[in-house]
Amino acid sequence: MTEQRWLGPAQQNRRYFTLGTGETFIPIGQNFCFHRLADQLGEEEVLATYRHWLGAFAAQGGNFTRIWLGVPFFNVMPERLGEFSERNLGHIRAVVAMAEEFGVKIKFTVEHFRSVQPPAQPVAETFPGVISFLQPLFSPERGGSCRSMAEFFGSDAGRAAYLAKLRYLAAAGLGETPAVVAWELWNEINSTGELAIWREWSDQMLAALHEIFPRQLALQNLGSFSGSTAYRCYDYLGALAGTDFLQVHRYLDPGAELDICRGPMDVLCADAIGQLRRRCSDKPAVLAEGGAVEANHARYSRLYEKDREGTLLHDVLFAPFFAGSAGSGQCWHWDHLYLDKHDLYWHFGRFARAVAGVDPIAEDFQPYYTETHALRVYGLRGRRMDLLWCRDKASDWRSELDEDRPAADLRGLSVPVDDASSCQAYAPWTDSEEELVLRHGRSALLPPFRRSLVLRVRH
Repeated sequence: MTEQRWLGPAQQNRRYFTLGTGETFIPIGQNFCFHRLADQLGEEEVLATYRHWLGAFAAQGGNFTRIWLGVPFFNVMPERLGEFSERNLGHIRAVVAMAEEFGVKIKFTVEHFRSVQPPAQPVAETFPGVISFLQPLFSPERGGSCRSMAEFFGSDAGRAAYLAKLRYLAAAGLGETPAVVAWELWNEINSTGELAIWREWSDQMLAALHEIFPRQLALQNLGSFSGSTAYRCYDYLGALAGTDFLQVHRYLDPGAELDICRGPMDVLCADAIGQLRRRCSDKPAVLAEGGAVEANHARYSRLYEKDREGTLLHDVLFAPFFAGSAGSGQCWHWDHLYLDKHDLYWHFGRFARAVAGVDPIAEDFQPYYTETHALRVYGLRGRRMDLLWCRDKASDWRSELDEDRPAADLRGLSVPVDDASSCQAYAPWTDSEEELVLRHGRSALLPPFRRSLVLRVRH
């Protein structure tokens, strides 16, 4: 990490982040990318909603979020190429000011559209106000010269239009606030076409991001790791020198090609981090989008209506970190569809308490995994302590939300621990702590709990 950056990989253990002050930073993250109903509301109401979201999130220890800059409310080039909107820039500045106030770091996603042609089908119900991944601005009718995504990525005109937006945002001072720590080139760029049409463009634009925003991180982003084609795309991402950390999207998806995406949420999230770590072991790895959808991402999951306790969110938050991620997983569906609807912000507070006082860099954590008859155990081995997350095998979205079987109280269980001098348990679902009885320093007798338990094992 260069000293001038506000956030970057640590020199001592490059799988984790440090701030410019040298302090370890564990991202406790959540997507708040856009307001789905922004086109139906006034700007004051939209900004008031952002204040509510960010305030409730930060009050529970949330410290990292993602905002899309290509949606109508934030798009600074909304009508014609080269014509900028001070009003929409004001919307961005307002959200940045909120982030500064609440102590939340922002990753901006510069663009997300997938076509320069009108959509063949109506806008999906989950994406009103997001132009359904369409951006007609680059067509000849709007001052551009691109009739396809290949032309956009491959032409001087397309690159010039993208760079003009970056330079306008930089001139507005968005590269000069430590509340903004990262810039992401594109949301799920592999959804725009084959790797061949955007590979060279990614290399060039990542270099441009580093030049235009030298104090912030530059990233590329791919779609859900749920099918056979994802392997090659993520091989590319793992080898991409210009991206400052690795991120992955993965959802519980009943239509997914990969079996793992139809199983327990903790397993699919942990494996997503494992996929990144196997491709590149010396950069931070983050689950940047996680959640549940109907088959093949047709819409948000029907499970959300039943998940009033937030079992899906819990696993999205905890599993990635204990599988070796630099921070919590970052959930999608943040608004009236799930997180805000059920007032689930308290889950961020439980994750924050689970990792409070833990320094992954000083511990030089190395992830490992084991199982007992009843539990999946995701562990981080450190110099002075180990951190374990124990997850009930018998309780998951299928048993609780599909079959309406409440999670059982688990009693009389133990887990193996190595050379322990003491062990403390934290139960996220009851927000309670307890010192545990050790058996010859080799195993810990667990207190009664539901769903999951976090252990701090001191050597």
